[in-house]
Amino acid sequence: MTLSRANLLKLLELIDVTSAEEIDCSEFLHRVAGYIERLGPDGTPPPGYEDVVQHLRICPECLEEFEALYRALLDES
Repeated sequence: MTLSRANLLKLLELIDVTSAEEIDCSEFLHRVAGYIERLGPDGTPPPGYEDVVQHLRICPECLEEFEALYRALLDES
């Protein structure tokens, strides 16, 4: 299998941000509402949600879900 330069750079970027303990998408979706409820007014992540923040860095699909949920909650305010 041959990787393009862009794919190789993306792979290296993902390896660089990989952590020893990570959650999967299912666990992320289970915890995202609590994460949003506890976000600081300036967007500061709440303590105890480091794994959620890490997952947002590496999973574009969950990042999209998070952004949609966050926007929806802001629109309700």
